[in-house]
Amino acid sequence: MIAIAGGSFFQGSNDGQSAEKPAHHVALSPFCIDRTEVTVADYKACSDRGDCLPAPNDVNWAGISAAEKKGFGAVCNARDPNGRAKHPINCVDHRAAANFCARAKKRLPTEGEWEFAARGPDGRTYPWGNEAPDGTRLNACGKECTGWGKSIGQAMPTMYPDDDGFPATAPVGSFPKGASRFGLEDVVGNVWEWTADLYGPYTDADAKDPTGSTSGAERVIRGGAFNGGFASWVRPTQRYSFEPSAKSHVIGFRCASDMPH
Repeated sequence: MIAIAGGSFFQGSNDGQSAEKPAHHVALSPFCIDRTEVTVADYKACSDRGDCLPAPNDVNWAGISAAEKKGFGAVCNARDPNGRAKHPINCVDHRAAANFCARAKKRLPTEGEWEFAARGPDGRTYPWGNEAPDGTRLNACGKECTGWGKSIGQAMPTMYPDDDGFPATAPVGSFPKGASRFGLEDVVGNVWEWTADLYGPYTDADAKDPTGSTSGAERVIRGGAFNGGFASWVRPTQRYSFEPSAKSHVIGFRCASDMPH
């Protein structure tokens, strides 16, 4: 894990989409967060010792089509636990992610912790700075993923023209140029990441260690994924939410913890 000393920053963006507004001042206590997304090997070790349910081999969410189940389910990484051991675990719902972290004496990060660890206090646009995303910094959708999309009958817009080498997920840590100022890897791209928070609109009030909405049904996911075709998806201020029971090929997680005393 990486120790984050805490600090203050403006969470959200007044220049982003409506869900990112308004930018508001947040103060965070010290915390720790995983350097990488939880891998297939990490998760399998938990299920092998009986502390986690086995990871699903298929995707499922409200309204999914049979074609989507077939095409997207093929990239659930638990299908090949040896060949994809260093890839992020995906296709796990929010409860499974939270349980994994709890069994490791950790927890899912709050939305504020996630954004601060991904971005820092200086207002940068992306984890690495202000330069536009490209195939050397993250695993998003280049020309390699459009080919994969065509093979399963899905149109995939591209974020950049390069081939980043991975039609679906990449082994964690494959894009060190895209690390955040604190050293988090793949904090954008590869897979979206579950956070602890329920989704709700921001207010402009100052906050100390916010824990998200007190109502609502969907959980916040952050960071974008390998299928991301728009640079806005991989800004650390970007917010999206999903039903917590969803098992998606583009959602994984990393864990956080309070700073040890």
